[in-house]
Amino acid sequence: MPENARHNKPDPASVKEKILLNRKYFITYNIARLRELIRYLPEEKLDLFHTIPLLVHMNSPDLPGYVDHPLTPHGVYRFFDSGFWKFAKKRLRIKGEDVHTYVLKRSYVRGLYLMGSSGTLGQTEYSDFDYWVVIDKGSLSEVQRALLRQKLDSIRDWSKETYGHDLSFFVVDVEQIRENDFSGIHEEGSGTAQKSLLKEEFYRTFILIVGQIPFWAVLPPGLNDAEHRGWIETALLLSGDDFVSDDYVDLGNLTSVKEEECLGGVLWHICKAQKDPVKSLIKTSLIAYHYFFQEREGLLCDMMKKRFPERGLDSYLLDPYALVFERASRFYDLTDDKDGLDLIRECIYLRLTGYPVPSELVEDNPKRQILKRYVNAWSWGGNQIDRLESYTLWTENEKLQFDDRIINKISFLYELIFRTTGKIEPFMGMASQDLAVLKNRSASHFKKKPGKLPRCSTHLRARRDLGSLFIAYREDSSGANTWAVYDHIPTDYADNKDSLFVAPELLRVLGWIVLNRLNKGDPSSIVLQRVQESPVSPKRVERLLGKLFRFFSNEIPHMNYIRSNPAWLKVFVALNTGLFPVDNTLRSVDYLVQNTWGEFFFHALDVTHIENNFLKCYETAKQAWHYLQETLPGESEYRIYDSRTTDDRTTTKTIEDFIRSFRKSGAGDLMDRDAERPEKTATPRNGRGRPFLDLL
Repeated sequence: MPENARHNKPDPASVKEKILLNRKYFITYNIARLRELIRYLPEEKLDLFHTIPLLVHMNSPDLPGYVDHPLTPHGVYRFFDSGFWKFAKKRLRIKGEDVHTYVLKRSYVRGLYLMGSSGTLGQTEYSDFDYWVVIDKGSLSEVQRALLRQKLDSIRDWSKETYGHDLSFFVVDVEQIRENDFSGIHEEGSGTAQKSLLKEEFYRTFILIVGQIPFWAVLPPGLNDAEHRGWIETALLLSGDDFVSDDYVDLGNLTSVKEEECLGGVLWHICKAQKDPVKSLIKTSLIAYHYFFQEREGLLCDMMKKRFPERGLDSYLLDPYALVFERASRFYDLTDDKDGLDLIRECIYLRLTGYPVPSELVEDNPKRQILKRYVNAWSWGGNQIDRLESYTLWTENEKLQFDDRIINKISFLYELIFRTTGKIEPFMGMASQDLAVLKNRSASHFKKKPGKLPRCSTHLRARRDLGSLFIAYREDSSGANTWAVYDHIPTDYADNKDSLFVAPELLRVLGWIVLNRLNKGDPSSIVLQRVQESPVSPKRVERLLGKLFRFFSNEIPHMNYIRSNPAWLKVFVALNTGLFPVDNTLRSVDYLVQNTWGEFFFHALDVTHIENNFLKCYETAKQAWHYLQETLPGESEYRIYDSRTTDDRTTTKTIEDFIRSFRKSGAGDLMDRDAERPEKTATPRNGRGRPFLDLL
């Protein structure tokens, strides 16, 4: 045996003693994390949390998630030794003599783990459950893997429909995790963007729900790869009543976060910032810390593991997110970035109070206790605290400015890392398709284009208690007529500064509501404030809204970010939308168009200068064809809506006849198509290396 191999083989008795001791520390830590998860979980969703492991373990027609196929994989290792089984027996009223019907000959799932903010100071009532379902891919056929995916998708859909709670199940193979290969198992575009980064986050934040304990959690911190292998090889040879090697699983070692992953990781969080910019800045700051300072202070997951013995049931200072907050802040200290330090502190404050819908913390909440420590350490004055406590009262424009400030800082970190990569390939190991997807996802949110409708603030989009929206027709400060959206009943003297969105055209305003999904699936939640000067009636608005909601379904279509030039997907053509004509003359045409990136565009066509109705129909159809000729075959659709009071469909039919004739003839020279065609933004020079700074 080579000397170095012999040196890496630790003493079996020492290995057993150390693993058993560390197991006690880990279990105490895991219980503490579960307690914190339950603490921050709304009561109505506690039942959901307790039920999920049972649904993964069983495949019964009496339970959600059932797949009617004899080969459907199910069963989680040692489920019957968990508290979730005790809960299941109580809930399902299983008698002792019936237990044998729930005993499985084989468990296909080696472990069920929660990762991310669950059970940490970062958890809010809006936090998703992100489960890793660990399997041995070699023991399942391709058909079985598809059936397992079907079962998990069914559980996910049931959770959303029954509890309104988002679940994600990531089916991961043991060997893939060992190799840090997460391609194809994470969200679109991120599979090869994050490898060691994702592994580090998993080890730092995971909670064991049911199944095998990762060896990493019970081995000493700081082992190199050879030492890690030596410990596990020795442990697998151990036996005894107090040590069962099958209780553990080797998910691989981690010695560092790879520098070449950091730029792709930041690009991923730029995409995630569309949903939660505060969380994205905190995570991006941590990536920057890894990139510049990990050699000095080591991995956070190892720091977390060293603290397992210290973790009591309520020691919130040893929380994984407390460690992230500390390192994210330290990055700006070490780089002497005062603006960044101020901003990250504001983000930490808002994160702890429940951003994107922050609220006052009760006295005994650990988040309140740690927040007091932070505020004292930061020497904040009353004005700073009052400003953040009143976040929900900020105007929509102020919230949008805050979101933009965060995005600008993330963009700065992206540029900072890019400019220091030197000879390192900026996106080494990242699939070109994932790179294109991430860039296009960023472009879909941040790229400004003519007619593109803007996103609302993160806060407004997240407000699940959002009641009615009020649309008012009024004059702006310049005397021009506008349509404005409010989240309260506006007074006659209300200023547009208090509005959520303002536009000259009614359809543009309604399109903004549809884009941001603010109707919550209920058209009646949009109320038109009736004023004497209003050119349309509430009934007409309600009718138009119904058409829009049905056409642009509440089910967000799967976005195709592979194409560098998105195709048009849906074209809504509205005739005489925003006015009461004294007759049935066609005076205006508005277009609301959605593309395959999920972007919405508005275009208004003035036809008052055209006297002949036949020619008006031609011009209307020509503009519609401008979009339709650039759609994907079989994926696009259009709708013509005539809001006039006449029952005569002659105008609509004439427009449709023109569109059919254009399609039949393949007419492509009706307009200068290149003038308004969106720029190509996804194909990097030489396929890979452009910094994408033009987007940011």
